Amino acid sequence: MTLAQVVVVVVVVVPLLLAFLEKIKIDTAALLILCLLGLAQYAGLGIFAPAGTPGAATRALTGFGQPVVITLIGLFILTYCLDRAGVTRWIAARVLRLAGTSERRLIGLFTLTAALLSLFMNNVAAGALLIPSALEAARRTGTAPSKLLMPISFGTLLGGAATYFTTANIIASDLLTTANPPQAPLHILDFTPTGGFMALAGIAFIVLLGPRLLPNRTPQSIPIADTTAPQMSQRDAILSVVVTALAITAAILGVPTSLAVLAGALVLILIGVVSMREVYQAIEWRVIFPVAGIYSVGLAMVGTGLAALIGQALIGIAGPFGPLGLVVEVFLITALLTQFIGGQVAANVTGPIAISAAIAAGTNPQAIAVVTAIGCSAAFFTPLAHPVNLLMIDVGGYKFSDFPRVGIGLFIVCFVALVIAVPLFWKL
Repeated sequence: MTLAQVVVVVVVVVPLLLAFLEKIKIDTAALLILCLLGLAQYAGLGIFAPAGTPGAATRALTGFGQPVVITLIGLFILTYCLDRAGVTRWIAARVLRLAGTSERRLIGLFTLTAALLSLFMNNVAAGALLIPSALEAARRTGTAPSKLLMPISFGTLLGGAATYFTTANIIASDLLTTANPPQAPLHILDFTPTGGFMALAGIAFIVLLGPRLLPNRTPQSIPIADTTAPQMSQRDAILSVVVTALAITAAILGVPTSLAVLAGALVLILIGVVSMREVYQAIEWRVIFPVAGIYSVGLAMVGTGLAALIGQALIGIAGPFGPLGLVVEVFLITALLTQFIGGQVAANVTGPIAISAAIAAGTNPQAIAVVTAIGCSAAFFTPLAHPVNLLMIDVGGYKFSDFPRVGIGLFIVCFVALVIAVPLFWKL
């Protein structure tokens, strides 16, 4: 390994390890990595460009201008408007009517609703919106909240695997354009067949075995939902739904997703559905900073040749098993990292390596990018794997061990579904 490659490894691993040990926050770690990589380039190392080009140090900041960041900002605004208009709460209320008092039906419908909501909005937002309805359902039916909240969390992850509108999926698409040589990005529907097949398998597992595997715990105190807050006007609700639908349709028809969702958000601002003050509150900067900061890792791994080097090693391991072997290897490595550093970070760490390996092996890099992104959605083992898991711990009264109890079986089912789906839909 060259000096530049060693520096990249150290600069990336140490802050991420500190974040895992909860010594620093993940957003702080991301910004620290960005800063150190930029300074290394300025000091003369070839991190993003050939050595001796200090002006290239500013490439460490390019993550803040990437389409992935603009897309996330637009999505946060659209999601906020849908929430304020009461649209998602209206949907959640209908779930309770359909489920009745059946525990299995409640688990299945909340899982399915969470998956459907996460097709169009941020996973954390989808999960948070369903918590009040789940707690209300628990009160009315005598079901423990712990039987419903984890299915909601896992449902958002499963649904997120089937849509472009998930942070890791957007990152994986964007990494294709920075590969060497650059590759075509993913289309908005490229995740749907593979991720959808896996999501259906995962939902079926939760419905069939969830009542037995999910813990039966009641937290010491259950938050009381605020039923007095106003949901906005009917006009705003209609406008929020219509504008969001038009933005998604435009992206499906070929308009760059970042421009489509940003334009939709601007329309809602201009017509008065949401104010700029509310916009600043709606954007989850704790998500934006890690995504923008960690983006520099992918650039550094490609720029130093580290991605290609590790990619060749992966080919050597998976080579005897062909493209499917690479699929299995990439998914397992990405999913394992996700359990400890989160999918948003894992996508930036393994994405460049996996794509480089696919290009070198002559395997469809778009297919491998999809596998990488879906591996980031398999955040079932630990609450640290995704913020939506952390969201449920206190409210559901969960222990750390509850997640692998359900998550291991769910992971196996999803892995088998992926191995079936990728050759089927990507012709590998």
